[in-house]
Amino acid sequence: MRQDAIKYSIVEIFSLIICLALCSCATIKIVKQDNNSILAVSAKSSGLGSQGYGIEITLVNINTQQKLVSKSFSSISPHSVIQNIPPGQYYIKQISVPVGNITYISWSDSIRTFFGEIEIKPNSKYYLGDFSGTREVGKKNVLRLRIKNENIPNEVIEKIEAENTGWKNGDFVKLYPYKTSDLLVY
Repeated sequence: MRQDAIKYSIVEIFSLIICLALCSCATIKIVKQDNNSILAVSAKSSGLGSQGYGIEITLVNINTQQKLVSKSFSSISPHSVIQNIPPGQYYIKQISVPVGNITYISWSDSIRTFFGEIEIKPNSKYYLGDFSGTREVGKKNVLRLRIKNENIPNEVIEKIEAENTGWKNGDFVKLYPYKTSDLLVY
């Protein structure tokens, strides 16, 4: 009986490892289309022994109300992008940040105020920032995000400007620093 339990555990562990390997290998394909632009963002978070990688943002065109949602480079990557953004005026409507088993989601006006209005010009590369998040303990259980590094991570540059993506030309436009240093997510 005990050997069957151990064998079953080993099979479960082996299956989990294969599943994680396959999931972590899936990556986003970056391809430039027409006169559209690309926007990238990064985040790593922690709190109470938990780690989180990535941030999902929802970008909204002010005139057309078209919503665009970022996609992570891979399931365990801190970096995500929104590809093929038509030129125009935008704002960030929502962000979603995982920390362990909890996902912090905010669509409050403070998100829109923090990032401000973003003008997307044709054929441009934008970077929102490399955020570090800390989960605070207390009555409100807040996730505090702030820019941890003023430089764009090499992984972001290499992935976007890789051969055959169409994004070799032009510099990234850094959309930070922001008016306030902390972005609070409840």
